[in-house]
Parts: sequence; C-alpha cells; structure tokens
Amino acid sequence: MKLHDQAMDEDYLAVEFDKAEKKIKDALKRCGKDGCTDKVLGKLHIALGTVYGGAERLDEAKSEFVAALKADPKAALIDALTTPELAKAYKDAQKEAGGSASTPAAPSGQGDGGQSSSKPEGDISHTPTAEQAVNTPVPVYIEIPEEVGAAKVGIRYKPFGSKKWKSLDMQQVGDGWGVEIPCDDVTTTGDLRYYIIAKDEAGDPVGTAGSLKVPYKVPIKNEIDEAPSLPGKKPPQKCAAKEDCPPGLPGCPGSKGDGEARGDKPWGSSCEETRECSSGLICLNGTCEEGSETTPDKKSTGKKNLAGLWGQLDLLLISGKEQGVCSGDDPSYVCFYQDGGQFYGQPAAIPGTNGIQGGLGAAGARVLLSYDRHIYQITPSVALTAGLRLGFAFGGSPSSSEGPRAWEEAAGLPAPIQNPHAQANGFLPLHAELRVGALFGNATLAKKKVIPFAFVGGGLAQVNASVNVSVCDYRGADGSSLAGGGGEGSCPAGTRAVRDLNAYQITGLNFIGFGGGAIYGITDNFGVAAELKFMLMLPTFGFVIAPNVGPVFAF
Repeated sequence: MKLHDQAMDEDYLAVEFDKAEKKIKDALKRCGKDGCTDKVLGKLHIALGTVYGGAERLDEAKSEFVAALKADPKAALIDALTTPELAKAYKDAQKEAGGSASTPAAPSGQGDGGQSSSKPEGDISHTPTAEQAVNTPVPVYIEIPEEVGAAKVGIRYKPFGSKKWKSLDMQQVGDGWGVEIPCDDVTTTGDLRYYIIAKDEAGDPVGTAGSLKVPYKVPIKNEIDEAPSLPGKKPPQKCAAKEDCPPGLPGCPGSKGDGEARGDKPWGSSCEETRECSSGLICLNGTCEEGSETTPDKKSTGKKNLAGLWGQLDLLLISGKEQGVCSGDDPSYVCFYQDGGQFYGQPAAIPGTNGIQGGLGAAGARVLLSYDRHIYQITPSVALTAGLRLGFAFGGSPSSSEGPRAWEEAAGLPAPIQNPHAQANGFLPLHAELRVGALFGNATLAKKKVIPFAFVGGGLAQVNASVNVSVCDYRGADGSSLAGGGGEGSCPAGTRAVRDLNAYQITGLNFIGFGGGAIYGITDNFGVAAELKFMLMLPTFGFVIAPNVGPVFAF
C-alpha cells in the first residue's frame, strides 16, 4: 500500500504515468498469489486502471477494473481521480465481471466527500491559510528545510464542488515557496483542498505536506476577519465576479491602465503578457509579479543594471613556423633573451633551429570591470543588453630599451648585411571592450536561478605569448661577425649557439569577440558568472580563447 500511495499521491498527480505504473505493478508482483487480501488486490487493480486511463489507454484500464472487481466485488473508483471516460470503462467492466460491484462514490466537495477528517500527513511541516474570502486568490506558503534538497515545489488543489484536481508551480518567496490559487477556483463558499509536493533536481519527489487522502483545507467564506498574504507581499485583491463586471473593477474590461480586458491570474501564475495578470501585477520573466507598467503590453525587466569584476585567462593559439621566427623579417614575432634584451642577430638556416611548433600557449591574464545595461525585452524570456569592459592585462611581452645594432660587413656571410630587426614596441596593458548580448530564460538576476547569455563585441587589446626557440647566430651579441670561429653542437663554424631565446607571437591591437556563459544568482542582487570568450585579434592576426569568471551585482 505504500507503493500504491506513492504511485497515486505523487507520480500520478505529477503526470508521471510511467513511474506510477511501475510502482503499482511492483506492488502486484509482491502480492503474488496469496500475499495480499482481496481488498488490497482490488485497490491495486483500480489504481493501475486509473493510471492507464490518465495515459488514455482505456482498453487496458477496463481490463484492470475487471480484475479488480473479480478480486473484490466492492472495489470502487478513486473518487478524486474519476473522469467520465474512466466511469464508462468501469461500468463496462461491471458488466463483464458479472458482479454487483459498488458504484463510484459521490464526488468530493459535497460534505466531506469521503475525505478523512484526520490531520494532514506528510514529512514537511506546513501551516495553511486560516480562511479566505470568496472571489479572492488564496495565498499558500511553505518553508522547506535545506536538507530536503527541494529544487521545484508544486501544489495540487481541488476547488469546492470540483471533481478534478489542478496543479500550480510554486515560486520562491523569501525563505520559502509560495503561490496564489486563482480567483476562478475560489468562486463559491466551501473548503478548498490542497497538498504540496517537493521535488529534487532530477524531478523525483523528496517530501510532501498533506496528501490526496488527507489534504489541507482552507475555508472560503463571504466575509473574513483578516486578509491573508504571502510573506513580504500585499494581500491579493478581490476579483470581480464574472457575471457582474462593470468597468473600473480589477480584472474587468476597461480597468484603469488597461486598453483591453485584463486577466485574473494571481501572483506566481505563469504568463506570456502582462494583460493576462490581475490588475496591479505585471508579467515578469514568465510569471505574474508585483510591479508597475508603462503600456498595456510592456514586459517588465526588473533590475536593468549588472556590474561585475572578472578575472580572464588569455590562451593564444600560436602559429607554427619552421624557419625565420627570430630573423627579424616577420613582424608577427619578436625574440628576446631571457634576461630581457631583444635579439638582433642573424640566424643561420639550420634545420631544427629558428622555428617553433604551433599550439595553445598561456599569454597572461586580465582583471576587468564590467557594466551591462538591460536595454530591451525582446520576449518574456529574452532580454537585449549592451555593455562595457575596462581592465588591465598582466604578462604580454617585454619592451626593448635599445634599438638594433648595425652589422659589420664580413666576407662569406649571407645577405642581408643590413640589420632587418625593428625595435619592439612595449606591450599594451589596456583592455577596452564594447559588446551587445542577450540574456535567456529568467533574464533577470534571481536567487538560485541560472541565466544563460551570449554576446558579440570588440575593442582594444593586445595578446602576446612566447615559445622557447634556439638559433645558430652568425653574429655576436654586439653585431660582430663570427666568421672563422664559433661552432657548437649542431651549430656550424662561424655561428654561435643561442638556446635561451623567447619567441613572442605579437597580435592585436584590436579584436572582435564573441562567446557565451551563465550567471548563477546567490541572491536577487548578487551572483557569480562564468563565460567563454573567443577573440579574433586584428590587424596582426591571432586567435585567443579567454575563459572568464567573477562576481556580478544587479541594481
């Protein structure tokens, strides 16, 4: 019966019919031939038929009802989950079973409706609203301990007089979860019944407050002493009765601020446009929230400014080159001794020297300040932004304090005799970037929410990375000829071996950037963000992969 209750109170009501079917079949398997009473077998077959009915497998539902009636002629449908289609399948099963099975119980909502009057069960503590006025949304609030691991919380409720249960997703409110049951389900006096299911990231139930059998109840009355509300929210406004809806009342056509009819969806309900929400609410990030509006269909964007402090790692894709890296005739490369002086020599064309292999190389890091402005709400879940990044780069390449030395002429040396090297410019540490982007999903920083984003941009920056290289140099450090001397290892006579050079690939000073990332909200105003940026350096070309991470602040 525990499997039965989990299947029907949790899985079935969460429309997870496969899980419900598996649990009921598991229960029947455990019963075997004689492990359960006829009454229990009847309940299990009724439950399995109900699950099949929910999945629109009515022939299989009828077969299970026949099995239920053969096991227990008094087996009856589950009142709260009965539909006209299931009732017909049950009647057909009665005829086939040939028994005098009992008819379905009277619909709940009339008297106690078969519901137990005992205290609602569940493993999460909850205090229901004491009472609410008719035609007024009913606020429901619950605080769930962190150790439960709730990532999504939903409510199942049944209005007084209704035969069907309805569902709503609860939203985070302060330290808990809340929702307002809409006016359409509070149109008459009587008890509104509900229970709450908490689920983890995988969608599996991790806790309940109340149950299908013993739900919580909120009395709906014509008059109440004190209007209830969610924590930090105003009490919900009373909605206009549909049969008497003069212009000017909330939710009626022609209400102030509305050019057309406004809906009556309460706080926390899902929405596409503001006009679906009750007066005084706006459609913000797909849900009805408190706020003001400038036009009937204007989508609110919440906090419009986002500032951040970022750390960026520069990874430059270094281009391979077999020869000529340190020869001075390619402005993409500049070579330095490890002590910091620039190399102005005349490398010999010796295989395995004066060349580098391509690959990804660390090119330093940057600290950046960012500011992004929410400039247009494209859809309820997509916002257009414009932003600025300013910062300082560390690393890069050294600068040269001395210009190139003149080479002395000497017989037997290859041309050119004139020194082709140019004095290296200093590394540009400034980073300035403009970008436009899009925020997706929630589109506004919020606690425990992930906001993906994408961007394109460009600006001013330089990224230089080095690779170790060896050369056989025809010249001494002072530019003199080594003809007739030198020679070491793989370097021939007339050259000197230089093995401690750093060959820097020089890129920039401009770039075009693009990429994406995500922001995780720790609070409604503070979060952490990570992005992966790709930079195309121009006019001296280079390709940079730049991961970024840092805190962000919304205001």
